[in-house]
Amino acid sequence: MKGTIVSFDVSKGSCHYQGFIDQDTSFTKPRILKFTKSSFKELEDYVSKLKAKANDDNVSYVFEATGVYHEVLKKYLDDNDLEYYIISPLLSAKYRQTELHSNKTDPLDCTNIAKVFYGSKSERLNKYKSPISKYEKLQRLNRYYEDVLIHLRKYKVTLRSYLDIAMPDYDTCFPKEDIYNPLSIEILKKYPHPDLIIKTKEESMIKYLKSKTKHNRGFIIKHVSKIREWANEVYSGCDKDSVIVDKIKSLIIHIEEIDNEANEILENIINEAKDESLYVQLLSIPGIGENIAARLVAEIGNISRFDSVNKFTSYAGIDPMIRQSGKYDGIHLSISKKGNKYLRCLLYLAVGCNLRLKRNDHIYNFYQRKRQQSVPLKPKVAKIAACRKLLTIIYGMSKTGELYIYN
Repeated sequence: MKGTIVSFDVSKGSCHYQGFIDQDTSFTKPRILKFTKSSFKELEDYVSKLKAKANDDNVSYVFEATGVYHEVLKKYLDDNDLEYYIISPLLSAKYRQTELHSNKTDPLDCTNIAKVFYGSKSERLNKYKSPISKYEKLQRLNRYYEDVLIHLRKYKVTLRSYLDIAMPDYDTCFPKEDIYNPLSIEILKKYPHPDLIIKTKEESMIKYLKSKTKHNRGFIIKHVSKIREWANEVYSGCDKDSVIVDKIKSLIIHIEEIDNEANEILENIINEAKDESLYVQLLSIPGIGENIAARLVAEIGNISRFDSVNKFTSYAGIDPMIRQSGKYDGIHLSISKKGNKYLRCLLYLAVGCNLRLKRNDHIYNFYQRKRQQSVPLKPKVAKIAACRKLLTIIYGMSKTGELYIYN
């Protein structure tokens, strides 16, 4: 790559920046850019002087992807319609390791990032194109949804551990050990200890649960009888006035609130994704319902930005690592996992749902072939291979505009 650039080493709340006229000529020593309006004005003055010195009106901006820290700089560049490149930290680290002394400091990183730019071939670094606002909104909603699910799982794990102390084997009182059904939830909120169940009259429990759930009286009587029988036999690991019992009530309320929030976010994602043609195409694939289809649209974004299936695969991190040396061919190595982990997880989930249906379709048959070949792949490895197959199918469908067809 050639041209006049300003390289940035972004950190929390600020960054170092340095101008380069060419690969061997820096404009000044690194300077500090704070994320303030006055500091960005200083950057504008700096770039004006750099353009005059280099006699070049086309200045590009180069920086590493740094989680969320680079978002302010990116927003400034987008607002001012400036050309910029976002490079992978892995690529930057690779160049840094070629140095005799691979020290990492903020000022030195500006030079290192410049070396990545100038040392890269044009096909390895592309001008960054901000995603269409709708796709960006969808992706942010999905990432927030994922964060909410993480908190929900943590609360559920904690609740399980408390129930194992206060109410051992409580889940056996319900079909499929589902403690999150409406009847179970109301029991836990009102009677989070066996002694509380025993000391409450059966008819009082029935009336309370009838007022709180939509179940008919016969259904409630049947389960109340089973729960009271369990309560009379079980030996609790704590007293009814224990802090654990109190926290069970709090956890149930938290879980309900977070679960409701998650459902609202998911409904929002689905409503936003419904207008996309890719969403309709994804629904035609066995195992992919509204949930997965909408979230796949959110993470894939504008699929037309990928000019080949290989780039699409690399974006998901399902491309195989390549390590060849001498007679060693590097076949069947692990995937790179250097792409979008959210997309990768959704693909794996979609493949799992597809396989459970056991339909005679391309994905299921591909998985079976990998499991039954002369050197069979392990189930998880075969699933990963099926993920790449699914990704190829999605890319092909997006190009042709057709729905998924299977026998």
